[in-house]
Amino acid sequence: MNDTSVSVTRSFRVFDALAKAKQPLSSAEIARLIEAPRSSTADLLRTLVGLNLLSIDRRSATYFPTARFSSLGSWLESSWFGHAGLRDALRELAATSGETTVLCTPTDLDVEIVAVFEGPAGIAWSPVVGERFPLFGSATGTSYLSTLPPSTIRAMHRRATSEKRAPVPELSSVLSDVRASQRASLAWNLGTLNPEVATVACHLPQDSLQRPLFVAIGGPCKRIQEKRALLESSLKTFVTMRLHGNTADRELR
Repeated sequence: MNDTSVSVTRSFRVFDALAKAKQPLSSAEIARLIEAPRSSTADLLRTLVGLNLLSIDRRSATYFPTARFSSLGSWLESSWFGHAGLRDALRELAATSGETTVLCTPTDLDVEIVAVFEGPAGIAWSPVVGERFPLFGSATGTSYLSTLPPSTIRAMHRRATSEKRAPVPELSSVLSDVRASQRASLAWNLGTLNPEVATVACHLPQDSLQRPLFVAIGGPCKRIQEKRALLESSLKTFVTMRLHGNTADRELR
């Protein structure tokens, strides 16, 4: 990595370390956690303080994110959910399905989880907000690919294969799964990425950020397969209600 890439990476690691610690940290503690020399860490912390992204408490010589840093992303979480009670609807879907329900968005060759709603089941899938997983081979990824033209899917598949970040299914298998998803209006992953977890996903009608959003339900493979019909029905009902809700919202504006 060049110097700029190193600085950007270390800056992210500073905030990641603080988020995990959930308390102020000293320069020495931060240097250890981000695995950087203390002198370089001190220079970086001075820069972040100067940008009003970190504050320093001179009494304890510790650092903590500023209110400005918090405000930079405060609009984003609420914007995922639009204006039609999507958060409450997803929470209800988790309760009725009995399984963990997540809201996701694709980001190039990955899928990112932007919200997690736990179901009442005992042993459950335990994803976290911000977690990413490969586009190819995942239920959410297949559901997203089903909204794209074949030429785009082929180009993305070539890139994913050349980058070798994770095992990529054969193109013929991907296209077959995409066609099945288009017919069913949802996609399944029965333990491909994690042999213990199965998920079902579908595209979510949503226009808050003009970004594609998807909802997925997941849990232990055996239990999910036993509930397959129920989960498919729950998802389709959920999407139908969202379509009607979005139409009503537009009519009121």
